Amino acid sequence: MMNKWIMIFGFLLFTLISSGCDTQKVSEENKTLKEENARLKVMMERMRASDDKLMFLAAKMDGVKARIKTNYGDIEMKFFPGKAPIQCFNFITRAESGFYDGTLFHRVIRGFMIQGGDPLTRGDDPSKYGTGGPLVNVPNEFNDIDHKRGIVSTARTANPNAGAGSQFFIMHADNPGLNGQYTAFGQVTKGIEVVDKIASLETNKRDRPLKPVRILTIEVYR
Repeated sequence: MMNKWIMIFGFLLFTLISSGCDTQKVSEENKTLKEENARLKVMMERMRASDDKLMFLAAKMDGVKARIKTNYGDIEMKFFPGKAPIQCFNFITRAESGFYDGTLFHRVIRGFMIQGGDPLTRGDDPSKYGTGGPLVNVPNEFNDIDHKRGIVSTARTANPNAGAGSQFFIMHADNPGLNGQYTAFGQVTKGIEVVDKIASLETNKRDRPLKPVRILTIEVYR
């Protein structure tokens, strides 16, 4: 990237000189180009530092797994920290803190997915289910993971620039239409039959199970 800019700047300088521009103008242009070059160098150094921090975070989460314990059975999953380090960290740390304990899988669509993680589902007002989340969202990390059966992904608002909160969903069936639109960050490794059981429950017109599906706790381990 930097070599490309240097070549462009050199070409511009050569063009200016060749076209008979006066020395003062060439000097001013050269100064401007040097300042832009310095600014780009600083920007690239910051990007490298940011990448290093994300790589450090991803490495620390390598091999971490989770067990979602529900009143219908346990669902075990692995993470993809190399693909979505921020979202993996978001889910893992919330699980460790007990954030998901007592919440519901409030949206269930057979042949599509089951969704949970809303703290408001601990309450008695179903009209608010699906609208809650943490105080601060994290950025989306759209990646190349296919939204196939068993993939764990992050729910988000209609505005992709709003980021993601605590809500997540588990794919009951393949749906390539979600690829690149939602942050996939994990995959079910055991207990897919529990996902099938939940997805087969009777629901109302709002896709809420008539019988509550509760997350008792989420255990995080290596």
